Amino acid sequence: MAATEDRGPLAALLKAALALPILAIPARAGAVQGGEAGFTVLGYQERGLMKVTEPLFWTRLQLDDAWEIRASAAVDIVTGASPELVSNASGTPVQTLTGASVSDRRTTGDVKVTRRLGNGALSVSHAVSHENDYRSSAFGLEARYDLNDRDTSVTAGYGQSSDRVGSSIDPALDEPRHTREYLAGVTQVLSPLAVVQATIEVTRGQGWYNDPYKSTLTFHPGADLPAFAADTRPDHRNTLAWLTRYRRHFPASGGTLQAEYRYYRDDWGIRAHTLELAWQQSLGGRWALRLALRYYTQSAADFYSPLIALPQPALQSSDQRLGAFGGLSPSLRAILRLDNGLVVEATVGYVHDAAGLRAGGGGSPAFATLRAYYGLLGVSRSF
Repeated sequence: MAATEDRGPLAALLKAALALPILAIPARAGAVQGGEAGFTVLGYQERGLMKVTEPLFWTRLQLDDAWEIRASAAVDIVTGASPELVSNASGTPVQTLTGASVSDRRTTGDVKVTRRLGNGALSVSHAVSHENDYRSSAFGLEARYDLNDRDTSVTAGYGQSSDRVGSSIDPALDEPRHTREYLAGVTQVLSPLAVVQATIEVTRGQGWYNDPYKSTLTFHPGADLPAFAADTRPDHRNTLAWLTRYRRHFPASGGTLQAEYRYYRDDWGIRAHTLELAWQQSLGGRWALRLALRYYTQSAADFYSPLIALPQPALQSSDQRLGAFGGLSPSLRAILRLDNGLVVEATVGYVHDAAGLRAGGGGSPAFATLRAYYGLLGVSRSF
């Protein structure tokens, strides 16, 4: 389970699609006027840790001028080793890894149906996810309204999910988690060459947030026995995320500046900033290259500690994803567009997370540097 906000390369992939939700398609809208479909494979490899392979299929169908369906389906195949225990038996806190036999498989799917209504649109979505120790079902509603000859668009959304958390090492564990999400956003066309978008998302979560696979072992001087603590977190998590995107095209050079900033905070004490700058350059009529650099920094959760304090606190986690650290992630994408509507995309990227990369310094000393590589290959076609 992800302990902090989604920010890695895997989070950029679409979720998957299973069934049509509440909104029904009328019989007169049965003719498919057009759309597109694609297949993508993601590979992600952490140095000495986890390896993830994710094939993904997605499609978009246009049914007359009023209806649109978007859907996707994916499978995550996870293997490798994972941090399990933080212990100071050697004098300083270090992570102990599981054996390299960790294996898991996650299937996920989602579908989104949109109905255009004059200057607006209403969307209904449904998503499911299932793995050995985690099940999730979610739905969402989204409304959009266009103003000023569509130079301005405002969006509002609501979603909720119901999850069940289990554990492969504790078959008796089956705990609930419920989350509600609220979203508001605006997109503004600044000129024929520039657009800006801002969204605010608020979530309210209640239920089981402990990680059943992580624990802490601390040897205190003079103590007869070491202190042991299972990962114990609050039974709620409330978050706020503000995202701003800016796009500016430069016709003379054939390039587009892409900038994004995201601020995140939660009631666990984490404050995070993400900044990404990218330049997409057209090379003739077929090729384009996109070079990007993302920087991420976060503070530690209030209850994060690689050592167990005395007296032992009620809440304590040594999961380093809850610590203070920063990260850099450069990436390069190549895009090829063919005359028959086929589009081929290939992306390679690198992730480097370290305590010393936190903005202003003060990263968690026990944070073990993470290095990972990822690649993505996708093919899509319009019809």
